[in-house]
Amino acid sequence: FTGRDWLSLYPHRSKPIYNMWPADFFGQQHWVTTKESHFIREPPEDLLGKLTKNEMHRDRTIHHDHRQLDQYRSQEDEMMLNMTLTVLSVAPRVYEIQNFLSHVEVDHIVHMATGMKLSISTTSGSDGHDRRRDETTRTSRNSWVNRNRSPIMDSIYGRAADLMQIDEALLRSRGKGENEKFGLNVGHTRTNAEELQLVHYDVTEQYTPHHDFSYPSVRLDGQPARFATLLLYLNEGMEGGETTFPRWKNAHTKGKLKVKPEVGKAILFYDQLPDGNMDDLSQHAAEPVKKGEKWLINLWTWDPSFH
Repeated sequence: FTGRDWLSLYPHRSKPIYNMWPADFFGQQHWVTTKESHFIREPPEDLLGKLTKNEMHRDRTIHHDHRQLDQYRSQEDEMMLNMTLTVLSVAPRVYEIQNFLSHVEVDHIVHMATGMKLSISTTSGSDGHDRRRDETTRTSRNSWVNRNRSPIMDSIYGRAADLMQIDEALLRSRGKGENEKFGLNVGHTRTNAEELQLVHYDVTEQYTPHHDFSYPSVRLDGQPARFATLLLYLNEGMEGGETTFPRWKNAHTKGKLKVKPEVGKAILFYDQLPDGNMDDLSQHAAEPVKKGEKWLINLWTWDPSFH
């Protein structure tokens, strides 16, 4: 696909350990279901506290509703949520998922944000931790939300795992024996996902064209790198603020692919190609907000591990 031989340059980098949704033509659709149905009523505060270590490491096939919260979820389709991925771009692979979040879940996230101190956003180095401030590139403000922050956040992670066809246990730290119990072919118990990043853009703020991945050091075992990006929009109605892909391939226009923020909508795109190369075409930008404000959260998943 790229005409480049990855293995000749990076001998320790293998193909991704995860499945990848096909993107064979524009408008192609894929369907997936999840037990993590929408919250349609917010549970009381005493049920929304942080999840304990035992709750995070529970066997979810047996103890799915550990705090008896099913009464606050949608009861439709036997409490299963049907998600549709629509291909917006073939190269890079970009998919749109309508109604990934409910309005109650969006309000819960934004409510949490009101109690957070948002810092000036940073950019990351190849190890995922070397965050540095660059106000010429990125002018938004952000904070980080852990999966165990609340049962609703935990549910969103689980839903994202089902969307990407990844075992939810890979998106959290695991207890002793869980890898063997769930048949996970990984040699560690760390999470393969970063914390959810909550981002706020005010008028004129933007993130110029960039990649979410960095090329990993050849000294790192397995060449860990970001695999996929999931963007979740928390508001709409602003002017500007689109997510754009300036290098997408199509036969109709040389213009950018523009994705308009809509409440609850998700955008999934892959930072890697099926052969293990980084996808150079996944370069994207957050266009400047001209009027209003923009809220979103994003989830980065790593392959083969989060370093």
